[in-house]
Amino acid sequence: MDRPRLSLDQTAEELLGRLDGGAPLSQVLEGLILQIEAASHGGMLGSILLLDEDGRRLLHGAAPSLPEAYSRAIHGIEIGPKVGSCGTAAYLGHAVYVTDVSTDPLWEDFRDLALSHGLRACWSTPIVGEAGEVLGTFAIYHRTPRTPTPDELELTRAVSAVVARAIGRAHRPA
Repeated sequence: MDRPRLSLDQTAEELLGRLDGGAPLSQVLEGLILQIEAASHGGMLGSILLLDEDGRRLLHGAAPSLPEAYSRAIHGIEIGPKVGSCGTAAYLGHAVYVTDVSTDPLWEDFRDLALSHGLRACWSTPIVGEAGEVLGTFAIYHRTPRTPTPDELELTRAVSAVVARAIGRAHRPA
């Protein structure tokens, strides 16, 4: 898969402008994911999970193309050292790239759920705020086992940075 053909700098400014105009964060995040998915020509499914106020659980932020039943099932999962890609990435504070959900030990407790929804690879990057705190995760899912390319690794980092800015903008005092 080639890197999605969109300017993240331009997209970030558009998203931040929408937030300033009163758009809800969830709507803005969903729009970002839909743009990335469209640029990938159906090759990826995006997800943003937000860490709760206690910093212990991941909550649904946006995942417009993931099966709704899957999103409901993972809403509120507690982060930890062996909680799929997203729960582990949030816990460790660094990216976790699982190339095959069916064999990776991080997915042991979630393998059947993911496979039942046709999800085979998941690459998750923490969303990190200005003070270095984990705010959530950005994940890319694939329906086939895959190793990320260097461009895809850069994309996950860049999108996570854009989302961090959006979260900061949405939560700043008026």
